[in-house]
Amino acid sequence: MKTLLDILFITFGILIGFAIHSHAQVRTIQDLRYNDDFTYLLSDSVQKKGTDHLKFMPIGKSGKSNLSLGGEIRQWYEYRENSNFGDLPPGTIKDYNGSLQHRLMVHADLQINSRIRVFGQLNNTLEFGNPNPPVPEIIVDGLGVHQLFVDLNVGKKGSEKAQIIRLGRQEFDFGNGLLISSREGPNNRQAFDGISYIAKKKNFDLHTLFATPVIINPDVFDNSHINEYIWGAYANFRKSKALKLDLYYFGFHTERRQFNYVPGKQTRHTIGGRLWQRSKRLWIDMDMMYQTGKFNDLTVNAVYATAEVHYFFPDVFLKPMIGMGASYVSGDYDPNDKQLNTFDPMYPKPVYGLAMAQGPSNIAHIKPTFGLQPLERLYINFSWYYLARASNKDGSYAPSMVQVRPSSETESEKYGVGVQYGLDIFYIINQHFTLMSFNSYVAPGDYVKETGAGKPITFSAVALQYKF
Repeated sequence: MKTLLDILFITFGILIGFAIHSHAQVRTIQDLRYNDDFTYLLSDSVQKKGTDHLKFMPIGKSGKSNLSLGGEIRQWYEYRENSNFGDLPPGTIKDYNGSLQHRLMVHADLQINSRIRVFGQLNNTLEFGNPNPPVPEIIVDGLGVHQLFVDLNVGKKGSEKAQIIRLGRQEFDFGNGLLISSREGPNNRQAFDGISYIAKKKNFDLHTLFATPVIINPDVFDNSHINEYIWGAYANFRKSKALKLDLYYFGFHTERRQFNYVPGKQTRHTIGGRLWQRSKRLWIDMDMMYQTGKFNDLTVNAVYATAEVHYFFPDVFLKPMIGMGASYVSGDYDPNDKQLNTFDPMYPKPVYGLAMAQGPSNIAHIKPTFGLQPLERLYINFSWYYLARASNKDGSYAPSMVQVRPSSETESEKYGVGVQYGLDIFYIINQHFTLMSFNSYVAPGDYVKETGAGKPITFSAVALQYKF
């Protein structure tokens, strides 16, 4: 607890220092860097500074080709105590530790002409100070090609509808990141090798894909693949100025899943819809998904329903926000029948934060939130999670769908996973710098206590990110 308070004290000290000197309007650099929009720099009225000169560098005399360079440096310090409620994997040296995680990403965006574009990105991620082995795939990558793709613009000249075929290694981030995401948060982001077709109109986007995930290994240029594939389509309708509608279908085949510690081959089909709104005072986000398919000889029959509402008071002192979220993600109801009801989220973002190894499978939660905005770009959010198993006949799964409890030697009829108290702080210093702090304390529930050590989790992290 002392380490948690120390990190919070340091974070607030840095925030106050930056706040005194920073009041300028901020433009956003995108999370998916291939979507960056620096076209405002082409205006003669804009005075370029620093890394602005790395954008739209002309190539040749025709004026049709240009090169833009960019990148990101993130330094992240975290402290963990009692990971997975004290039930640690073999080879763990310490039950608690602090570590520094480093991320460096650089990219080049080459616009050859109005029809052809090439985008490439390198990734370097390291960890220092942790005596335990790094978590596979998400912490360390000595050096790797994170993205490398070619865009072919196949739309008609002068048409309002853009049509792009994208071939190569690329990131995806669909909707609210519940199924397929870039996995921002952990040190390594998620990329895929495949082909996409992207169509964009004024009030409609369509993204179709066929791809396989990139498996990140810790050495230099050693990333690999497995027999795992996704395919599908995601459509976004923006006709209404208020509510927006997303409809989607994704197929998924993998041979590295286990349910109730039984391995097998799996092919799933997910259909879903999302209804959402973003306005000055009200944010609404609702998702409903259904999965069918096969795991070995079992028929998949699983659901995922989630809703979140935030209301903002922009004219009140400290600009408070109140919110409420809830979800139900099915688990297996009967291990002896011919159905599998455990929902498989494929490649989700960290839905329940970074403290717990808990993914959106066999879980139900409610989450009241409260936020403050003391300064223009300073956001402080408090949250309270109550998490329980959806079915007491199924276990708990990490975001990677590895079953973390109960072990094959333990069992429990209880439902309670735990109660998580969270404090997250974001300060957008300027267009390039963001300071973040994530803090959680998780009290174990009855189910966790009966199936393991049942120790409370403490997690705290502070990070400084620079993008250009």
